[in-house]
Amino acid sequence: MSGVVALLEQRAFHRADAAAANTAIEAARLAEEERTGQAAFSYELFVPQANVEAYFTDHALPRLVNFLHCRGFKASRTPGVFVSLFTPAGLFFIEGGAVLEVLAALKHLSIDEAFRRYGDGGPGDPKLLGV
Repeated sequence: MSGVVALLEQRAFHRADAAAANTAIEAARLAEEERTGQAAFSYELFVPQANVEAYFTDHALPRLVNFLHCRGFKASRTPGVFVSLFTPAGLFFIEGGAVLEVLAALKHLSIDEAFRRYGDGGPGDPKLLGV
């Protein structure tokens, strides 16, 4: 198992069988709405079979930050947003901010820098010299 997947699984607030994903995601969404008092959203991620760490740092992190930024978030506190992470071990539900913290740390970025780079209109990653 990938180290990043293990870190994310450890931060999960609930786990379900992936075969019951639709029902489990809806139940988690309703519970999150009840807990926070606002509309809740599930952001779904799937663990790829290869290049797991690169996938999470180069693709999942920028897209998650943009998703959060477009909903008005600019920090790791993301009430109402959770990630539904599909792994070989099952479906894990993790607060959006917790996923953001793990992935930003994996890429050696602060939360502020992640939002600056990947938020709506951000420049993305710096270009490498000679590439």
